[in-house]
Amino acid sequence: MKHMKRIAAAFATLVLISSFGACGSRGSASSDSNTPVRGGDLVMVRSGDATSMLPTAVTDNTDIWVQELIYEPLLLPKADGSGVQPAVADKYEQSSDGLSWTFHIRKGVKFSDGTPITSADVKFSIEQASKDDAPFSFTNSSIADIETPSDDSVVIKTNQPWSPLPSDLAIFSNAIVPKDYGGKSAEEFAKHPIGSGPFVFKEWKKGQQIKLVRNDNYRISGKPYLDSVTIKVVSDDNTRTLQLQGGQAQVDEYPPYSSVRTLSKSKTVRVKGFTSSRVDYLSFNTAKEPFNDVHLRRAISYAIDRSALNKGVLYGNGEPAKAYLTPALWAHAKDKDIKDLIGYNMDKAKEELAKSKLANGGTITLLVESGNADQNTMAQIIQNSLSKLNLSVKIKQMDSSAKYDAMRGGNFDMGFSYCTTDIVDPDEIIRFVADYNGGSKAMYSQYNNKEISDLADKAASTSDQDKRQEYYTQIQQIWNDDSPAAALFYSPSIYAWTSNVHGFSVYPTGNYDLVNTWMTK
Repeated sequence: MKHMKRIAAAFATLVLISSFGACGSRGSASSDSNTPVRGGDLVMVRSGDATSMLPTAVTDNTDIWVQELIYEPLLLPKADGSGVQPAVADKYEQSSDGLSWTFHIRKGVKFSDGTPITSADVKFSIEQASKDDAPFSFTNSSIADIETPSDDSVVIKTNQPWSPLPSDLAIFSNAIVPKDYGGKSAEEFAKHPIGSGPFVFKEWKKGQQIKLVRNDNYRISGKPYLDSVTIKVVSDDNTRTLQLQGGQAQVDEYPPYSSVRTLSKSKTVRVKGFTSSRVDYLSFNTAKEPFNDVHLRRAISYAIDRSALNKGVLYGNGEPAKAYLTPALWAHAKDKDIKDLIGYNMDKAKEELAKSKLANGGTITLLVESGNADQNTMAQIIQNSLSKLNLSVKIKQMDSSAKYDAMRGGNFDMGFSYCTTDIVDPDEIIRFVADYNGGSKAMYSQYNNKEISDLADKAASTSDQDKRQEYYTQIQQIWNDDSPAAALFYSPSIYAWTSNVHGFSVYPTGNYDLVNTWMTK
């Protein structure tokens, strides 16, 4: 365990305006709480719907954060991002040669239907997540074999010493499901999923809502407190705000920044910015013209006034991005370590554009999520900036699911994207954003650079944190030079909720704590 503490991520808190305050930790309620009570049907509103209930089939947070309420892996990230903590497994140890890890399944842990979880379930789950067609299979790339010496122990062997393994196993895609999906196909299982998380899947009216109910077989006695959680799709930002103020909803996931000051003055609504690993990007489709031209990509990145975005979109609550990796992870490259740091510089933007295929100007399309006030403001600021380069930006509105499908399928020019880390080690986000094999085809950019893949493997196979930092800085330099996307800003996780909701918090990994959340009338 001491070895893992040395490489644990050190999350940094972003500077927030006075109306905000990072708060919340696993196992504790907010300071406004009294004695928690059981009961209550919580309604959360968000802009987009999920796409699947199968842990091995998704990459987007709209799916991930719901699934993390239904399933649990062997381990979970700690609330402060300092390491991992027990979940389905209550302890583990690494062999002296660094190639074998033994995990002990918690006594009495069950699926929501009351069936005991065994090592066979664990082996099956991790093997499914390791298949080539699973988007996050890269997190399990070090696994050579999985053995089940007993019903309550699992031995995972790696091809080489692999520092991030406990963190990798704490990712949502490695959630434990019944062996052979309980005798169903993966598709059938996804319609009625069974996990060991705090809540049980009840129903999904696609495009409308997902309903979850309390898991009475949850491993923590007496929790969760809520009877149910209903996650409703309300694409329009203003409508979500009105529903919160009117009491039709209790939690708003990512209210627009334009509404934050008004909501924070309300006596019935609370608004907070939580410590976050979120980074927003403008992704370019490097697989098609004109964005297969590095000079065009660099020109656009130089032309983006990130300070204007922070002021106009985040109302000063974020920080302009200077590197693609979140500063919430220790591997974030310092400014001094990146040569030719890309930031707002119209002179350099014009120099790069002059070398590009659109030296004389042209028209490019930017995908924007319809009803998303923040993205629309971002689009207008970027549209205005690029007009100075004689680049005409056509803004194309799409609903959240269609936009996601278009970007995932490579059917776009430019599009907004963002990520939060799901684990407390840099390995996942380094690969997810920059590595073509990292689950999202390098943040949907289709960017494919073998040197980055090789450096990521080298970083993960050593326990020397200084050496890992060296490799990760090299990756960030290469990404910066090639500009497959433009990192825009780092921001807190903004949530609003009604004053009768207590114990609600959001982790640096982006998911929310509803285990300790409770409601008063």
